[in-house]
Order: sequence, then C-alpha cells, then structure tokens
Amino acid sequence: MIIISDNSALSALAEINLLSLLPTLFGEVSITESVQRECQNCGAPEALRLWIASAPAWIHIAVDPAVLLPETANLGAGEASAITLAWEHRQDCLLILDEKRGRRVAAALGLPKTGVLAILADAANQGLVDFEEVVGRLAAVGFHMSESVISQVRARLR
Repeated sequence: MIIISDNSALSALAEINLLSLLPTLFGEVSITESVQRECQNCGAPEALRLWIASAPAWIHIAVDPAVLLPETANLGAGEASAITLAWEHRQDCLLILDEKRGRRVAAALGLPKTGVLAILADAANQGLVDFEEVVGRLAAVGFHMSESVISQVRARLR
C-alpha cells in the first residue's frame, strides 16, 4: 500500500513531536515535491522545516503529477498534488489529509483517506500514545478539530 501525505498532517505531527508515529504505523510515506516545498516554506512550523531539511529515509519524495485533476483546481498546490498522486495509485493507497476542502474532494473521488486524529487513535490503540494527552497537545498548538470529530474518533479507541 502507498501512503501519501499532505502537509497539514505533517505540520500537526511535527508541532507535537510525533512524526515518528508515521513510519511506525505505515513504514514509508510519500509526499509530493509541492508538499515538500510547503514543508520548507518560511510560514511552516519551525519543527517541520527542521525535519524536512534532513528528511528521514522513510519519506519518499514523489515527482509532482504532470497534470493535476480538475477537481483539485481550488486547492493549494500540495493538496492538489497529493490528491492527484493518490488518484494515480487509487487501487492501493491511503491519503493522509485534514483540511476540509481537500477531504471533500478526496471523498468525492472515492479515495481512501485518514487524518491526524485517526492516526493518533490508531497509535493509542497500539499503546504508543495517550489519545487524550496528544489531542490536548494538538489543541494547544492551534490544530483545528471539532468536538464532534474528536468524539467520532474517540469511539474507535479500545
């Protein structure tokens, strides 16, 4: 299975120092060149910029798709390229993204997707993190999440 991440999930996990969950849960994770540039952008969290400057071996940088899906026209470059790459691998991929507009496009395309909260729930189910504690840390760094989504994800905890 190919795991493809957008910048939003990387940014959130970097800010709470939990990027290490990705290789533990998924092995290799692919990002597009556009996502890599977003990670390097001066507006990105410092923890993310430092991390991407010496990206670990488990991150695969994929060439941006030559032509983006028309459905992604109103999205940022990173999201559009990640969704298009996922579409190219739709038979065997999982897309990690959190922004509402991108998730709506991915859902309309029938792409399998997950987000930071679901990743944290999976990690909690494996005993890697305390879900409530890491959700509190996410909230403290300004990650936007609704109480209804938190409740839905909390229901997945064992």
